[in-house]
Amino acid sequence: MKNMDNSNKGIFLGIGFAVLVGVVAFVFSSDNAMEKTHSVVNRKKAKHLFKNKMHGGKKSSKVVDKLSDEEINSLMGTVSKVKDIENSLSDVSSDFKEFFNDKVKDAKKALK
Repeated sequence: MKNMDNSNKGIFLGIGFAVLVGVVAFVFSSDNAMEKTHSVVNRKKAKHLFKNKMHGGKKSSKVVDKLSDEEINSLMGTVSKVKDIENSLSDVSSDFKEFFNDKVKDAKKALK
């Protein structure tokens, strides 16, 4: 009976270790897969950006293909920051326009 308990412990330890290795491998591979997927998506976005927004052709697509994943991610991060600045400026100009229109209305009322 004692022999059987030791062999069962060994089996359970082996199974537990195999499960642990599987979980660790899954976590690392899923992080790696997510990072690769993110890079592929950014590369597609960069190609779209050059083709449609900058009126590029096949040469621009080839240039994007030659960039590393890190360079693509950096490029798309910069594009994102520029869009954020653009949106902020749009908000500020809209606020300024409203402020100016209010002041013109106030001035017209004061002149009446």
